[in-house]
Amino acid sequence: MPGFFSLEAAKQGLQVNETIEACVDEARESYTEQSPDVPLLHIGGERETLWHKLDHLLYLPILGLTRPRDLYYYQGVGLKALYGFTYKYLTLEHFLGQLSRLQVGYAMADSLAYRYSQAWYPGSSPLVFFTDWHSKPHWCKEASHAGHITMWGRTMPGTKQLMLNGINGHLLGGWNYTIDTHMNQVLVDLEDELSQKLERPILCNIFDSEGSGLETSQRYAEAQHSYLTILSRQYGHGLKDFDLLGEWEPVIDDPSREAVYARWTDPKKAANDPRQFVLLRPVDRQEPTRIYAGCLPPSLPAAMTPWLHRQRWADNELQIRNLVKGANLNANYGYTYQEVPHRTRLRQWDEAQAKVEVTQNKIVHRQIAIHHLRQQRQEQQQVYVQQREELVQKIVRQRHQLQERQIQGCATLRATQSLARLRRNLDQLDARSTKRQRRLNHDLYERQTQLACLNQELEQRQARRDAIDTETLCRERSLEKDQIMLNCQVLLASCHDWACSRFFAPAWQNLSLDRATQMIYRKSGTITHHPDRIDIVLDAYRYADQQRYMAQTCRRFNQARPRWRDGRLLVFSLHSPD
Repeated sequence: MPGFFSLEAAKQGLQVNETIEACVDEARESYTEQSPDVPLLHIGGERETLWHKLDHLLYLPILGLTRPRDLYYYQGVGLKALYGFTYKYLTLEHFLGQLSRLQVGYAMADSLAYRYSQAWYPGSSPLVFFTDWHSKPHWCKEASHAGHITMWGRTMPGTKQLMLNGINGHLLGGWNYTIDTHMNQVLVDLEDELSQKLERPILCNIFDSEGSGLETSQRYAEAQHSYLTILSRQYGHGLKDFDLLGEWEPVIDDPSREAVYARWTDPKKAANDPRQFVLLRPVDRQEPTRIYAGCLPPSLPAAMTPWLHRQRWADNELQIRNLVKGANLNANYGYTYQEVPHRTRLRQWDEAQAKVEVTQNKIVHRQIAIHHLRQQRQEQQQVYVQQREELVQKIVRQRHQLQERQIQGCATLRATQSLARLRRNLDQLDARSTKRQRRLNHDLYERQTQLACLNQELEQRQARRDAIDTETLCRERSLEKDQIMLNCQVLLASCHDWACSRFFAPAWQNLSLDRATQMIYRKSGTITHHPDRIDIVLDAYRYADQQRYMAQTCRRFNQARPRWRDGRLLVFSLHSPD
């Protein structure tokens, strides 16, 4: 497969060899200091041997293989075009295991991210990049952390991979996370770390609606970072919910739509929400069809915001799909694990406990209310008894006065009226007291009924909480091997991207990795080694247009004058069709 040499030339162009070698050397030295009695037989100091094995891992997708174990029965040519032989399964499996023992995966991903950023976006200017999760399933029958796997439409164990692409879709790196990791937990910290490791500021991070929540915006506002996303359609906000902050502007590259900055109409929501909003609508409609949100850079006009977010599909989503199809992105490597507390169940227990505490607080409030009602009823009864006794005494005295006036033969009209008024006051007092007592008894009955329902609800919620098993541990798979292989997958895609942009004919510069593997990288031919050069002669293509494009590719490749790792010039040519 002489087409391998185009990827090797791209690897030299990206200047990743020194970066990877430095990472492995540093990790090996650190491991040797910590474990001097446990040698690493498959990771020596010889650069050639190291690259022999790394390239076997790197080019597995080109060979049509998924994992090192596929080499067990592999009968193809393999990497004989590069090294004259092909490693088998056991050697590569030991090599990958010892690499994972060095814990070199994540450090290598960070170092390669710097190299990619300088290769595609040289200098120190601020970066704009696209971020998205890729969730790959992990088939496991044991208890493990689980998450939603979009491609399968189910919740199951797996791994989340955070993929970063720059403008025009150039890969900047990929990192593995546990499946229950959420975007707002890692993005801000990741940007701080990337800004230091890439030695340049981050202008804006663009991602999908998964990060459109208020919590993400608050973290970004605190860190004074910028991001752009889109509100999920489930919110269903209309034009009446926003105050416009300018005039509608035609969208860049889409004059049939217009955009404008906006903020919440509700003053309280506007004060508590750090997000900026850009409304998008067709020119002939009033209501917005899309709402973009984020902490946006001050220099970003509303007319450019929809265009910038639309680039995420081609520059991020499509690149991940190409990796899935062309670089085995969904494959799992290594199944070593450790027993850890089940974080999902712990979160479920915390949520159930929060509901229990809510019910307990309601019970306390009802108990306090019942106590106050009883105390109020007792105090009212005491006041009623006291007032009634006073009225009864007044009535008795007034009746005695009336009797005395009747005996004395005096006028009794006013005394009779006063006695009638006192009796009416007594009747009114009895009626008011009865009414108050009935109202208090009714309120007390309602509170007691509510208390009984709350006690029943508390028992149910406590039962649901106690039914959550938080004691049993679950498996958490080690992601070190997956990270090493993810580095290889990203490197392979980056080499292909470099070859497309630097070597391939213009008609082939948009070839996917999978398509280029079939047409170019697996192309048969002959290789002749000379002291100063390596001649690669590819077999002729069946179709005239492919023959013509490959001839252009060979000319562009030779004009770039790439060299093999030992300094020999690589010269491509093409057999003429019969």
